[in-house]
Amino acid sequence: MGNKVFSILEDSECCDRSFCANGRSFIMNVTDNSNQEVIRLVHPSTCCYGSHELQVQSPPGTAIGYVRKNWHCCLSKFTVENEQGEPAFEIKKPFVGCTCFTDHNYELMSLDEAATERSFGKIIKPFSCCGSNADFVLWFPRNLDVKMKATLLGACILIDSVDYYTYHKPILCSLI
Repeated sequence: MGNKVFSILEDSECCDRSFCANGRSFIMNVTDNSNQEVIRLVHPSTCCYGSHELQVQSPPGTAIGYVRKNWHCCLSKFTVENEQGEPAFEIKKPFVGCTCFTDHNYELMSLDEAATERSFGKIIKPFSCCGSNADFVLWFPRNLDVKMKATLLGACILIDSVDYYTYHKPILCSLI
């Protein structure tokens, strides 16, 4: 409906942003409309080794989920894990040729190989001709566990940090 639900503020060092770029360590504090921190996103430095992971905490200090980037030469793939670090589902961006002037779609995929419809949601990064668009749109089942919904918010942040980061910029996630 276009209403502001959360604000997200990054806490990171200038040198990390300048020299490590998408490998920088950061903490992002997610606050509600009454300025109460409801979620904390923690990304350790990967400046020297490149294994990206994000811990989602709520309340701050209590892990409720993880998002890990899976190394793949052609595809952007992530694993979403529950609070015990057990894989819950994957996020995959299908390989397509040129995506310069289109939305970027990430599919939320069930880990159940026997499922007939393994895709159950999407993360969409809408196309922006200006190059400064950091918006994401989330589509997921209404009955998805609230901890997994918060972890998907973290997934948007990690995807933006890993796949699209160029300079420090504001990020907006729209929950639909």
